[in-house]
Amino acid sequence: MLPRVVQVYGTKNHDLIIQFDDGKIVRWNTTALRQQGGVFERRPDPAVCNQQLTVINGTVAWSADFNPGTCLDLDPWVLYSTGEDLIKSL
Repeated sequence: MLPRVVQVYGTKNHDLIIQFDDGKIVRWNTTALRQQGGVFERRPDPAVCNQQLTVINGTVAWSADFNPGTCLDLDPWVLYSTGEDLIKSL
């Protein structure tokens, strides 16, 4: 079953703190993603980026108008499987 994001918080250094429906919490750094170029390279400064950060369709998304049809979103499985597990690291 595909994990679903239930909460996301952005930090000032572009990390995402993500909670999934099974209770797992990960830290996911977006630096490498932004360095690949394309749409993620144009992410604004962290303050603006965090204002548009939300959960849409069970995953992390950025949207100025919170529209599921026009948002920029990430694969929840990638976030779940590659994020730093914050519960295990305690």
